[in-house]
Amino acid sequence: FQTRAIEKTYTAICYGVPTPKGNEIEKDGWHSITEPLDGKPAITFWRVIQHWKHENVELSLLELKPKTGRYRQLRRHMAKGYGCPLVGDVVFAKGIEKNGGLPSHVTKLGLFLCSSAVQFEHPYYKALECSEWDGRDFLSNGGKVMVHPDGDKMIIHATIELPQKFEALMK
Repeated sequence: FQTRAIEKTYTAICYGVPTPKGNEIEKDGWHSITEPLDGKPAITFWRVIQHWKHENVELSLLELKPKTGRYRQLRRHMAKGYGCPLVGDVVFAKGIEKNGGLPSHVTKLGLFLCSSAVQFEHPYYKALECSEWDGRDFLSNGGKVMVHPDGDKMIIHATIELPQKFEALMK
């Protein structure tokens, strides 16, 4: 993780619909937030997958890709940078959840933030040795491992299905 050779993707549900700021870079639907945290550089790429109303509360499903690893980076960037805290965030969504947010039976389910995918170069196996891995169901929760040869490198991309609480809130 320190060398940033592993690309992590998180899925989250936030209050509201984040609106890109004028100084953000957009590429392929991804926006960047580069606001420092604790005096250190912090970079997060994000995009809205969908938005909807649940019991008259505007919500968004997001994908987030941190490029740095600051303390509570994703939660802080969305709450403080956009005013769109994550559902179930007991630190940054307190005001919203007490004053017209989602019902307590939803927020008691915990933070709606999930590490949903990782991608990395396999440190040992090479492309020709692993082609039979592609699409195999190695994960017990319905996730997939995809193999992408890149020259002689083997790029592994593993994903999981969203937790049931996400699916329930999205209905």
